[in-house]
Amino acid sequence: MQIRVIVHKVFENKGAMKAIASVTIGEEFAVHGVKLIETENGRFAAMPNEIRKDKEGNEVHRDVFHPISSSARKSVEDALFAAYDEAVASKAE
Repeated sequence: MQIRVIVHKVFENKGAMKAIASVTIGEEFAVHGVKLIETENGRFAAMPNEIRKDKEGNEVHRDVFHPISSSARKSVEDALFAAYDEAVASKAE
């Protein structure tokens, strides 16, 4: 599976959110608004989501797009982390 990442924005010293990116998968699907989050427990990709109300009127966040398998998630996250690290390194130069 070919995965290409474009990092649109890098956030410096803005808390847990480190970047926003677009991910192209297999030259067939594009996912915009993927967020790279980094906490003391590590990094992860937060997929784009929408907010809806449940039957009780509570807000519920639901991913609009997400990997089905853990191996697919790892592939997307590895590509995202590599693109982010490259963006941060080139910004530091």
